[in-house]
Amino acid sequence: MTGRAADGGAGHEPGQARRGRAPENKTTAPRCPSRRTGRGTATCAELRRVAADLFLAHGYDGVSLDAIVAEAGGSKTNVYAFFGGKEGLFEAALAHACADILAPMDAVRVEGLSLEEGLARLGRALLDLLLTPRSVALFRIAISATGRFPRLGAVWFASGPATSQAIFARFITSRLGEAPLREGQAPDAAVLARLFHDMTVQELLHRALFEPAAGPAARDEAARTAAAAVAALVAGLVAAGAEEG
Repeated sequence: MTGRAADGGAGHEPGQARRGRAPENKTTAPRCPSRRTGRGTATCAELRRVAADLFLAHGYDGVSLDAIVAEAGGSKTNVYAFFGGKEGLFEAALAHACADILAPMDAVRVEGLSLEEGLARLGRALLDLLLTPRSVALFRIAISATGRFPRLGAVWFASGPATSQAIFARFITSRLGEAPLREGQAPDAAVLARLFHDMTVQELLHRALFEPAAGPAARDEAARTAAAAVAALVAGLVAAGAEEG
């Protein structure tokens, strides 16, 4: 199921240079076309799902299109039509894996919580998702393959970190609207979201790459510390606004 012979040393299936087409968008992976029959859409989605599982388990070179098609159904013609070739399918598969891992974030309830409380809850939820074996495997393969496939890093960032940062930014924006900040003094929610994301995630995720993932207590502490830092920054701006007012 994971033979290499069909792929060739450069990571291309036979005929890819003739039939394949490189996607033009630099940050978005190839997607299943919207104008397809129900069967075509299902085939496209299944190819992407199966490819994600196989690539995460065996790496790019350890998986052939024959292996993917054998498990997912469809044909190599479908792969070229939907994704432009193996590289395009690889990008789409990793983007799918990112979306699948982060999907539970949309269900985290933060209504009625303060800025610090809500960020701590969101941060802990993200850590619980990112420190799973599947997520760590995705992080490893994105790092190892980006040098070979320059588009992949941008695709991974847009599908992963940028997506979770956007969730944080929306929540921060909702709470900044409740704070008595002077006009022109409100901080950039996107910047605060990036700061919170990196403070919460980086150390534990990097540790997870080289040693067993941190336990629940460490995850709670990381999320609380980062949330407190962001809340303190906002509180300082509120206090400054009150003094000047």
